[in-house]
Amino acid sequence: MRVKSEERRQAILDIAKKSFLEQGFEKTSMSFISKELGGSKATLYNYFDSKEEIFEAVMHQGMAEQILKAFLMLKEKSDLESDLKIFGFKYLRSLLSPEPIAIYRMAVSESERSNLGRQFYANGPEKGIHSISNYLQNQVEGGALVECDTTLAAFQLQALLNASFIERYALGAIEAPSDAQIKQHVEFAIDCFLKLYRKA
Repeated sequence: MRVKSEERRQAILDIAKKSFLEQGFEKTSMSFISKELGGSKATLYNYFDSKEEIFEAVMHQGMAEQILKAFLMLKEKSDLESDLKIFGFKYLRSLLSPEPIAIYRMAVSESERSNLGRQFYANGPEKGIHSISNYLQNQVEGGALVECDTTLAAFQLQALLNASFIERYALGAIEAPSDAQIKQHVEFAIDCFLKLYRKA
């Protein structure tokens, strides 16, 4: 029974994600999702209390599957520069994919009308900053970085990584950059960051 329930829940998320990406958050309705699911709205409400809750689950799943995996790279190796460059590439490559950018756009566009912006930030950027800050704190304690406010340093690192592509791509001003372009930008960003914080 539990397996069927999980399958049903995932089916709801798959239908909702497709609709969110194709029609946007506002035009996606609980009625549409229940119709596509082949059940009643009552069945849908057994799993989720609102469309916002479904969006949060879709967003969390998408973040966990793609972007947040990049942050695991900060735990797997011990070389500071290598860690940061591998992480930076995987982070940007994931974020510069159609689905995460579409979710980002929706969260921004709905932020004045709903909680989606705050939900997006809590499930994505905030967790990412926390992970980077923890990693940097370990590097400070290990003597690789100078004493610093690691939360501020994490924000600065994220800003350096995001600088060249994220805003322009999200606004449709550029096409998705190539892997070579991402790699070149990440190397420059990490070099700048380490000039500020690496212990001499």
